[in-house]
Amino acid sequence: MNKKEEFALSKRELDVMNVLWAEGKPLIASEIPERQPALSINTVQSVLKKLLHRGFIKVAEIVQSGTVLSRSYVPVIMPEEYAVRYITSEIYPFDKMISRTGYLSALFESAENDKVLIEELEKFIQEKKSKTGGLS
Repeated sequence: MNKKEEFALSKRELDVMNVLWAEGKPLIASEIPERQPALSINTVQSVLKKLLHRGFIKVAEIVQSGTVLSRSYVPVIMPEEYAVRYITSEIYPFDKMISRTGYLSALFESAENDKVLIEELEKFIQEKKSKTGGLS
């Protein structure tokens, strides 16, 4: 499995992860289709098994659900971390051809509001400088 395939999620996997991320608390399989009706319980159960195997989620606890015991699940990775790792895996094949400045330039060109992006980047740079004691 290459770096991209190792980290990419399918549409259904992302659908389930988005429900888990949005909820912010452990959910059992039957609660996920309640929050995302486009997902059937069979799909959810299959996707949860894959996500668990790939390490994107974990079993939080075993809970009583009606008359049966059920596993509840929580994400192991937060959406921001997933986004960064996914983007990194997407650009991985090109890292020898395009500089970091090239990536930033492409981000600026696709940004809806350059001014806001510049302000966010300046704030980020200042925070990094203060944590590292300036540039070395």
